[in-house]
Amino acid sequence: MDENFNQRAALKSDEELHNCIDNRDKYLPESVEAAVAELQNRGVVFLDEELKVISEDMQARREIAESGTGIFGIFNTGWNNNMVEDPDAPVFFSKRAIFAFSVLFSVFFGSILLAINVSKTKNRGRAILVVLYGLGFTLLQGILLRSYPIDPIISLMSSIIGAYIMDNLFWNRFVGNSTLYRSRPIWVPLIIGIAIVASYLIMLKSYGKLPV
Repeated sequence: MDENFNQRAALKSDEELHNCIDNRDKYLPESVEAAVAELQNRGVVFLDEELKVISEDMQARREIAESGTGIFGIFNTGWNNNMVEDPDAPVFFSKRAIFAFSVLFSVFFGSILLAINVSKTKNRGRAILVVLYGLGFTLLQGILLRSYPIDPIISLMSSIIGAYIMDNLFWNRFVGNSTLYRSRPIWVPLIIGIAIVASYLIMLKSYGKLPV
């Protein structure tokens, strides 16, 4: 077990440790195991059956995380299998948020959110690759839209495909489908996205390319 989890558990009260164990579906397996070990160090006795149940629950939690869904899993109840409330878990923009921003604002915008996630992992140096992919895909998409009369539905589908490719190329490799994390609020990027779209529409209107 990571020594950091043991050190953090040692700083918590008995009540906090028991809460972690009792609500273990919301915590990292490492945090729960460290809580058990710390309480045992403090003289708390667990029945063998209790330890067995906790161990089985943590094994099941790891297996659920290992089977983490791809980006299309956001459409079913399994999309949030990897989300926890553990304060020791990393904070990432969720797959659902990245997908939504990629489709609504652009794959480039979604790639920035994913790059922020990657920058918080051991693969932080690869974050630039995510941004370059998003920029390249969005530029290519823009060129095609300018050159050919493409149906809006096809444009939407291309963004979905771009988000899917990004998920498999970068989230799977640099963040990890089995990584448990806390969901990061989306209000700041949402405000920025709306502001960019509004500015773009105002610019089009000023050039007479948008109906009044």
